[in-house]
Amino acid sequence: MTTAQVELDSVRREFPDGTGLHATSISIAKGEFVSILGPSGCGKSTMLRCIAGLETPDAGTITFAGREVFGPKTNTPVNKRNLSMVFQDLALWPHMTVAKNVEFPLTTGAAKVDAKERERRVAEVMEMVNIASKADQRPNELSGGQQQRVAIARALVSQPDLLLMDEPLSALDAALRTQIRSELTRLAYDLDLTVIYVTHDQAEALAMSDRVAVMNEGEVRQFAAPVELYDHPADSFVAGFVGVTNTHDTLPDNRPENVQVTVLDDGKRPESLPENSVIGEVVERQYTGGRYEIRCLVDGAPEPWLAYTRAPIGRGDTVLLTVTTP
Repeated sequence: MTTAQVELDSVRREFPDGTGLHATSISIAKGEFVSILGPSGCGKSTMLRCIAGLETPDAGTITFAGREVFGPKTNTPVNKRNLSMVFQDLALWPHMTVAKNVEFPLTTGAAKVDAKERERRVAEVMEMVNIASKADQRPNELSGGQQQRVAIARALVSQPDLLLMDEPLSALDAALRTQIRSELTRLAYDLDLTVIYVTHDQAEALAMSDRVAVMNEGEVRQFAAPVELYDHPADSFVAGFVGVTNTHDTLPDNRPENVQVTVLDDGKRPESLPENSVIGEVVERQYTGGRYEIRCLVDGAPEPWLAYTRAPIGRGDTVLLTVTTP
């Protein structure tokens, strides 16, 4: 049986206002990229801080590769857990060059190595993240994406067993986020690195992760592969938070990609509706490249339905919406 890289057993960290992390058990394998996904205040950052050693749990145990780092009689300091962290606030030293920022973890504590080894490792990780040409520049001379790469290089230079990331890409624009997350997942795979990644962005979590833990109100509601989360959500919260779910008084819950859209000529409604079909009035339309995303008012639905179509439908059009088998 393979030993988990990170294991939480009934870990709890609760605050006086009732927020925080309720008793949680979760197991993460070596080399796995896991995202912790949920709304603000759901406990995801608290979980990450407990794993890092920045927050002391009220109860439970945390083990790394079978070694207990927190328990009734154990609380290993953060600098002895052989992990690295990247946060939204990148915390780069403004007076240091890029190379010196990357090198810093190797100059102190348990990760300290000699000058020759520091030089080798710094050059290696800067090459990995494509910032070698910026070695002599300072952070304020770099773009946001370049600063992010410096923070990632600094996290990797100490060769950690575990990389923890808390909303690291949220300050970047959409195109740059997509590029950096692609580079990050490639690095994690190439280095066989275990990554725990906190985000509130469902698209980011689904795109990057081997598994995703969806949290709400201090609890993990489901921990599964992205496809499993999307196709078989454990409850209504997960269904609503991971993707969009159309609901109706009499029809089955459905995803937008499982709704067939038929434009009704002159808005004429059929005398009888096909099975699992409803009439919708288009109230919103957006072209997203290759398709339109439309929202429709539907009798018996608490919220407008979302559906996709390649047909050039306009606002105010009447359409037939048929739920197909996923």
